[in-house]
Amino acid sequence: MKNTEFDLWEEIESKSYETLFGSIDYCYFPKLDDYPNGLLVFMGSLIYMKYRGLGHYKEMVKALLLGFPEGTVVHIPIENRRILNMYLRMNFEVVDKIEFWGSPVNCKVMSGIINSDNINNL
Repeated sequence: MKNTEFDLWEEIESKSYETLFGSIDYCYFPKLDDYPNGLLVFMGSLIYMKYRGLGHYKEMVKALLLGFPEGTVVHIPIENRRILNMYLRMNFEVVDKIEFWGSPVNCKVMSGIINSDNINNL
């Protein structure tokens, strides 16, 4: 898989969506040749111990995704299998590889498209 205009991912700075409950690190590319509606790549997430299992991760993901334009492609590596179904409910699919991460052996990789109807139905 080619990395579109970004051949040197190490030069890309990730951003962080931070809340009281934890954070989600990501990179966003508003327009690329292969992704004309934009590409959002999750780089990692953290939920503080006292907030785990209370649904805060889902709320953080919803708020983050709704902050990007409809039609943006999202690539997510998922190590915690317990949250896999949440993304499946948003019509994300398990794929062989994603941008930046490729095909890591220690997690599932998923791809989906931001669609407010699917996100709001979580």
